[in-house]
Parts: sequence; structure tokens; C-alpha cells
Amino acid sequence: MSKNPILRDYVSDLDKFLQEFDQQHPVLSQTQQREVTKYRRIYRLRDENAEKPTLPATKLWEGF
Repeated sequence: MSKNPILRDYVSDLDKFLQEFDQQHPVLSQTQQREVTKYRRIYRLRDENAEKPTLPATKLWEGF
């Protein structure tokens, strides 16, 4: 284990720049909007058709 504490509230200079950029440019470009639409569709199709595995109802140590 490290002797130095973990900085959980650290924000890199790059993240600060990107946050400022996003605030100054709130409207998405046409290309960005197409990307958003594309990935929303992918996530929707992935999540709607996801099958949850069903485990058989057995005792934990049965047959051990």
C-alpha cells in the first residue's frame, strides 16, 4: 500500500480545459450530433436485447 494519500478530488489540466471548452461551446456540431444519435441507438439495441443468465436453483455445496 502506498504511503501517499490518494487524491480523489484531483482534476487534470486536460480535464479542466475540456470542461471549459464544453461550457464555451454548448451546441454540438452536426458531426457530434450524428455520433450521439449513433451511439444512443447502439446502446438501446444492446440493452433492449440483453438476456440475463438464469442460474439453476441448487444448493451451493450440492455434489461437492
